[in-house]
Amino acid sequence: MYNTGMEDNFEDLSFENEFQKERIGLTRKRALILVAVLVVVIAAITAAAVWLLPKPTGLPKFSEVMTSNREAYLHPQYGSVDWVEIYNPTDADIDLSGYGFTNDLKHHQFRYRFPDGVILKPGAYLVLYCTGGTEQSDSDPFCTGFNLSKEGEKLFLVTPMKVEADELVVPMLETDAAYARTEAGDFAVTEHPTPGESNRFE
Repeated sequence: MYNTGMEDNFEDLSFENEFQKERIGLTRKRALILVAVLVVVIAAITAAAVWLLPKPTGLPKFSEVMTSNREAYLHPQYGSVDWVEIYNPTDADIDLSGYGFTNDLKHHQFRYRFPDGVILKPGAYLVLYCTGGTEQSDSDPFCTGFNLSKEGEKLFLVTPMKVEADELVVPMLETDAAYARTEAGDFAVTEHPTPGESNRFE
């Protein structure tokens, strides 16, 4: 028998093929790892950028909230409804067109949306009536269409660009008690609610 060397060639080719497969497999693994690392890095950079970006100035703020109204304030049309007071702390007009108000930021950023053309003057107040009646919300542009819980709420104001303008954690409140912003800028419970006016604590 003659040894033509073909057997050795086949063995060499087989070895080279296996080696190439291992190299390709290793390259793919490295590529996947690199992609995963890049995704994590990009996500981290994005999160850091959002965190570091300053909030826009000239934003409206929560001023006063009542989540269990019985006799403190009677709306001429709706009667005893919960309400939220918005305040302009700046020295310039604030256009509230397209702003959102919600108690569910994750799923419904614009559960209530301010209508176009609503201008809040410097130092002025605006009251939203929080009632779930569909007919009421359709007839009054400042009726939110949803109620507040007297057990406590987390409320948000959102700009038309989905930037959080203000956030307020409201504790459980007694009936006819309000949660209002003080002159120092924090919030406290008051038994002297003043919807649409400067807050009072005594």
